[in-house]
Amino acid sequence: MLLFGVPQGSVLGLLLFLLYAAQIFDIIASFRLSGYRYTYADDSQGLYITVTPSISQTAAAELDACVKGLDQWMGSYRLKLNAKKTRLIWIGIGQQLAKLTVTQLQLINSVVEFDSTVTNFSVVLDSQLSMSQQTDVSTSYVS
Repeated sequence: MLLFGVPQGSVLGLLLFLLYAAQIFDIIASFRLSGYRYTYADDSQGLYITVTPSISQTAAAELDACVKGLDQWMGSYRLKLNAKKTRLIWIGIGQQLAKLTVTQLQLINSVVEFDSTVTNFSVVLDSQLSMSQQTDVSTSYVS
């Protein structure tokens, strides 16, 4: 007897998950963050927003509000946002990156520092998209 959820492997499970996960995009859109967002299977991988250094403080505050909104939504489904897995990175040319003053965000109950590199789908990205870190990782597998 199944009281909650759907049986694993059920076609209905896929449909219900898509309906459920679509709400994530609605929440992000409600905060009017202009950018790109995507998920892979059941893993929300990214939210990319485009800002200039002059409005980075405002963008950081908007992102913080959006994460709080997502956390409230997750709480209503008895889920928890894992701040330990959250990674933030500023991407740009050196001159623009030097103008940034935001180095961390307070997300829910943790402070998340901006990283100089992040890994996404096994690809290492650095703040200037030079791909040097990725090249180092890739060549270490060959040697």
